[in-house]
Amino acid sequence: MPLDPTTRAVLEYYTAHPPRMEDVWCGLWNAILTGLFPPTQGYLVTPQQRLHGDVQYRIPGFIIEVIELSTPPLTFRTVLIVEIKNTQHWPSGIEALKLHLAKQTDAAFSGTAKDKVYWIGTIGPHWQYGQKIDDGGPIQELIQWHDTTHDLASFNDLQALVQLVVAL
Repeated sequence: MPLDPTTRAVLEYYTAHPPRMEDVWCGLWNAILTGLFPPTQGYLVTPQQRLHGDVQYRIPGFIIEVIELSTPPLTFRTVLIVEIKNTQHWPSGIEALKLHLAKQTDAAFSGTAKDKVYWIGTIGPHWQYGQKIDDGGPIQELIQWHDTTHDLASFNDLQALVQLVVAL
């Protein structure tokens, strides 16, 4: 089933009319991720717990993560990191986004991530996902960039990502 009609309509609107600030995209990705990784299935969408302080690669944006919860005892595991940038950074901000994602995923391994963590990089309606293995290597892209978030191809790739995360 594709994204809900309200989320799709807002995504379509902001794809056609880019917002001035990235907080709009953050709210939309929060809705998308909460739908894909609901609390009832043991997940929590939250601001990232460990922010890497290197401002060299920083362009304005938001970082959120998906945490898998388990009990007893209550434990947390970072399974997905999402970095969200506004539309004006497309495509010039891709390199900076990926450098920062590499640092953020490395920081997650010093926290609650285990051997592998997935990532999503977004710049306005453009998005891509990949993985980072805790071996000191680079982040790996698993799909090509999508130029929209609200179409069926994006939804299918998001569903594939859910399956990867569930298999961790």
